[in-house]
Amino acid sequence: MPYRFDAELATLVEITPNAVLDDITASRARATELILAATREIDLTGVNIMDTSVPGPPDAPDVAVRIYTPLIGARPAPAVLHLRGGGFVAGALGTDHRANIELSRSLGAVVIAVDYRLAPENPYPAALEDGYAALLWMVGRADRLGIDPARIAVHGVHNGAGLAAALALLSRDRGGPALCCQCLDRPELDDRHTAALRTPEPAHGARGGHRPDVAARWDAYLGAEVAGTDEVSVYAAPGRATDLRGLPPAYVAVVEGDRLRDQGVAYADALRAAGVPVQLGRQSGAMPGAAPGRCTSAPGGRRRHRAPVAASGAAGVSRERDEKITFLRAALNIRY
Repeated sequence: MPYRFDAELATLVEITPNAVLDDITASRARATELILAATREIDLTGVNIMDTSVPGPPDAPDVAVRIYTPLIGARPAPAVLHLRGGGFVAGALGTDHRANIELSRSLGAVVIAVDYRLAPENPYPAALEDGYAALLWMVGRADRLGIDPARIAVHGVHNGAGLAAALALLSRDRGGPALCCQCLDRPELDDRHTAALRTPEPAHGARGGHRPDVAARWDAYLGAEVAGTDEVSVYAAPGRATDLRGLPPAYVAVVEGDRLRDQGVAYADALRAAGVPVQLGRQSGAMPGAAPGRCTSAPGGRRRHRAPVAASGAAGVSRERDEKITFLRAALNIRY
């Protein structure tokens, strides 16, 4: 499928650096800088935030989590287990801090963010098992957390969305907690570098899934000698799964200019073929990273001040966010 961009946004893409994951230490430093910048002047109204740790998987350390509890709304509340992005190798509890506050406030739900262990120091299955340990803890402490254990969603961004999809598979196959839904935001699902990742740069140079960067992330998570081989488990790369029956309903968001877009679309199609209710959200004309309030200077004098990226791209992000909230409200049976 061809990549389509908003005309102004396409120009912005051409001047955007195409970073490659060649230095994990530097990548983590950049992630920390982004977290610090993103957490300034956040509106905390209506949400209580607490950091704690929960028992980790067997023979593993405790897992740090951040709990976002809405100050209003019915009790017991629905809950969302959140798995951040970061390419398996970077990120921290604060990575999606602003978004988690907004999610808790919008839904009236308790959101629990998981600080899973990072690769390559802790390769697969460390991150996934940390997420599963957090899910078991949520269910076991439901009364104290004020949540309804029958109304839990799993939510992730980028590789965190891949972890969320894997967690849904793992919980199904282990007979673990039943999830109400899985919300997969621009998911990274498959270590096999498909034709979509090997094709020449599309018109205007799409970002977000640069092949060397994608390969480096998977090599760190799986091991370079394992990634791309038949040894990879479906719980490591859920895009490989062939039995998706009985999984919870899914919302899958993809971005038009993202090289990982086709993985998300393929997974949504596979879920649907397995009888799983699926809603596919597309950000047409947008590029990865385009979000309301994220500023970029447009060239050519058409925008003389630093301003949000092309309006159509921002509108697409806002529309996708509203669709996701609507989906979660329905799946979690939120009436207020």
